[in-house]
Amino acid sequence: MKIFIIGSGKLANAILGADLAFASCEVIKWESRYQTLNEKAILVHAGSGRELKEGLAFSARTKSVFIELSTGLETEKMIPEFPLIICPNTSILILKTLRMVNLFGGNFEDYEISITESHQSTKNTEPGTAYSLANSLKVPHSSVVSIRDPKVQQDEIGIPLAFLNGHAYHKIIIRNGNDEVTIETRVLGHSSYANGVNAIIKACLNHALGNRRYTVLDLIDRKML
Repeated sequence: MKIFIIGSGKLANAILGADLAFASCEVIKWESRYQTLNEKAILVHAGSGRELKEGLAFSARTKSVFIELSTGLETEKMIPEFPLIICPNTSILILKTLRMVNLFGGNFEDYEISITESHQSTKNTEPGTAYSLANSLKVPHSSVVSIRDPKVQQDEIGIPLAFLNGHAYHKIIIRNGNDEVTIETRVLGHSSYANGVNAIIKACLNHALGNRRYTVLDLIDRKML
């Protein structure tokens, strides 16, 4: 089976450059000429959306699994006729934290909650992980504080200089009067994302998925990750 990586940015290149090895599978960068193939595959979309329609059309025609790593695209709301997995994040540790907040976030509805996120200054798509946290905690997306200033990231958050151009940071503070709980996540570089994509692809190869939309948290809930 072919595993197509769609995109040409840092994440797509990190995935292509990682040691992804699956029995009887070939990891290939997506090109438009592959649209005419008549075989099932796994497509991993880590692009801006320019090649999205090509990949979706291929999956619709061949019933191939489509793994969406980009955020803020039409895939998040579509009703597919093929297995579609929405992944706002692919760090398995962060995903399991997201699942924990998803399960128990409703317990904090009456408390004061703040959410701060930081990514490299070049990120111009919506902060999918932060919005997922906000949804679980019933916090409006407009209340999420986004930081893109490298000086603030380095001096106030503590992101090392080497990772200013590739990091993901999230901080949740839940307050009740003088009581306070803080949940903080930090991912430096793209290696953990590539490792997570590896695990998600393995889960798709080892488990049958229906023709519908999933979130990556569904895979965790099913003990597939």
